[in-house]
Amino acid sequence: MDYIYVNKKLTTPIYKQISNSIINAIEVGLLSFNDKLPTEKEICKTFSISPTVVKMAYEDLILKQKIKRIKGKGTYVTNRFLFHAPLHEFYQVDSYIKKNELDYQFQDVMFDYIEEDITAYRMLKLSKGEHCYVILRLIKANRNPALLQKIYFPEKFFPKLHLKHEETDRLYDLIEKKFRHKIKHMNNTFSPINASSEEALLLKIEPDDAIYFVRSKIIDEKDQIVAYVANYFPGEFTEFEVMVHAF
Repeated sequence: MDYIYVNKKLTTPIYKQISNSIINAIEVGLLSFNDKLPTEKEICKTFSISPTVVKMAYEDLILKQKIKRIKGKGTYVTNRFLFHAPLHEFYQVDSYIKKNELDYQFQDVMFDYIEEDITAYRMLKLSKGEHCYVILRLIKANRNPALLQKIYFPEKFFPKLHLKHEETDRLYDLIEKKFRHKIKHMNNTFSPINASSEEALLLKIEPDDAIYFVRSKIIDEKDQIVAYVANYFPGEFTEFEVMVHAF
C-alpha cells in the first residue's frame, strides 16, 4: 500500500489523492493488470479516513476503467487496452494502440524452423518435408498483451529468413518490403474458442477464458499463399463491430 499517498493539508480532495496515487502507480509500473488492491477497510484504517472517501476513490477509478470489483474476491487493476474495431480491421491492432496514445510494444518470444504442422501446412498447401519458419509474437499495449500471433512463413517464399529477419513493427513490411511479395488480399476465418494454458499464460488471462481465434491466409498478386497467421485476441479485451446491410 506504499504507493498510496495522502496529505490531509492539501486542498485536493482526499478521494482524488487516493485515486491519483493508484493511477500513477499503474502508469509507472508499480501496479500491473490483475494486481489486487487493498480493501476499503484497510485504507480507512491506515489513513484514518471515512469509508465514504475510499468508496468515492474506487468509484472514480472504476469510472476511468482502471480497476474492477469481483464479488467475493476483491478489487483488481484492470488497465488493459480494449481493442474495439470493425471486424474487417482486426489486423490493425497496432494502429489502434498508437491512435489511443498507448505505449506500443511487440515481442518475438519464439523463432523456429519446422517441417511439419498439420493445420499450418494444410492452410499453406505445403507438403510434408517442405520447410517453414514460425514466429510466435506478442503485441502489447502499456506492457499488457493485446494480441498473440503465430506466423508461418514457407521457406520457398522466404529463403534464409533466419538470417535476414529483423524485428519489424509490421508483419506486412516484412512480407512486402523485405521479401517483395505484393499482398493481394487476406482470407480470414473467425471463431470463438477457449484459451489453452499456453495461450492464457502469454495473454495473461485464465485458462479456458474466451478468446477470438482468427486464421489468416495472406495471398500475393500471383495468387500464392505466402504466409499463414493464427491470431489470438483475449475476448474480455476485444470488441469487433459487424456491419449488417439491409436490402
